[in-house]
Amino acid sequence: MKMRQELLTGIGQTMLLLMAICLPACTSTEVIMANSTPAIQAEEALPADQLVDVGLTPFDPGIPATEKELTDGFIIPDVRRAEAGYLAYHLKDTLELTGNWGAVRVTPNPNDTMDLHVTGKILLSDGERLEVRVWATDSTGAMWLDKQYEDTASKFSYEAIKEDPFQDLYNNIADDLLAARRRLADEELTMIGQVSALRFAQRLSPAAFSGYLTEQDGRVRVAQLPARNDPMLQRVDRIKEREYLFVDTMDDYYGRFYKDMRASYDEWRLATYEEAILLRELKSQANKQFWGGLGMTAAGIYAGAKSETWAESAASSGVVIGGIGMVRSGLNRRKDAEIHAQALQELGQSLGGEITPYVLDIEGKTIELSGTAENQFSQWQSILKEIYAEETGLPIEE
Repeated sequence: MKMRQELLTGIGQTMLLLMAICLPACTSTEVIMANSTPAIQAEEALPADQLVDVGLTPFDPGIPATEKELTDGFIIPDVRRAEAGYLAYHLKDTLELTGNWGAVRVTPNPNDTMDLHVTGKILLSDGERLEVRVWATDSTGAMWLDKQYEDTASKFSYEAIKEDPFQDLYNNIADDLLAARRRLADEELTMIGQVSALRFAQRLSPAAFSGYLTEQDGRVRVAQLPARNDPMLQRVDRIKEREYLFVDTMDDYYGRFYKDMRASYDEWRLATYEEAILLRELKSQANKQFWGGLGMTAAGIYAGAKSETWAESAASSGVVIGGIGMVRSGLNRRKDAEIHAQALQELGQSLGGEITPYVLDIEGKTIELSGTAENQFSQWQSILKEIYAEETGLPIEE
């Protein structure tokens, strides 16, 4: 009877030890709603001089420098670069649908005809979670936004896609930008538009428009305004219309890229969502079994050292063998996790291979925008300087 009690006591202590090891690793289930909270919509039209034109540029893809970081984060450079443009254009769509802004366009580089420049950086994107940092600066140099956003997708949002699985994230950015705009007085909004117009004029002819803007404490202000009937300014306005046409063409490029990419991207995100969930579960189970196995082994060895009878020794040996089995099982699951990690990479490379360049015909000129959109945008701005110089008879200023 005494031997049986001691054996039961030893097993009970082992079970308590295992519970102490495994319980902290347990996780709770979080219920996530699939539908987003809509962004704040415009209630009435704003006066033209208070409308803020928004320019977005593709996000920084956040690609790490080392191979180890790429592998550990399951980051595929081709996919991240595609996402950088996708996120910017989807944010543009979200802002447009609110009706709270003037023109909203995506361009490869910041455009000084826009009143507000918005960009960001991808911190994490695996189909299940999206984390980005977003910055917004107006033409005077004032920072409107510098904030990190994150959202977690639900499986339901992938089963019947009615909106982007991370739409809440975009809506939150839109609401924060609107809140920043509402904090400004009407006079400040008007001045932002004036600064944008004069900065564009200065780009065309720095000498002719040198005295209209001033900078103080990192902020650009209007020193004086040109006369409304100033012929130089009228020429600038005509050239600005051509700028808008080209900017719209660039925006259209990103729009087609966005639409062509969406179906493949949604499929990729769904697959990576499932892979990310499974990968995390496998890692969690592997850790539980690995450390639980070590706990059983240690407990069995301890019980064996304290045993005085054959039955006690046999029981402790069984605990040790069971613990070793759990350790092996944990190691095997880690191998399974590595296989799924490789599957993530293959899915990403598959999407990257589907993204093709576009060739556009602009005013009789054929321009390839894939990989060279920034260069083409810079070349177009140089062309505008030439047009302005031809119309005014002034030399082209560098």
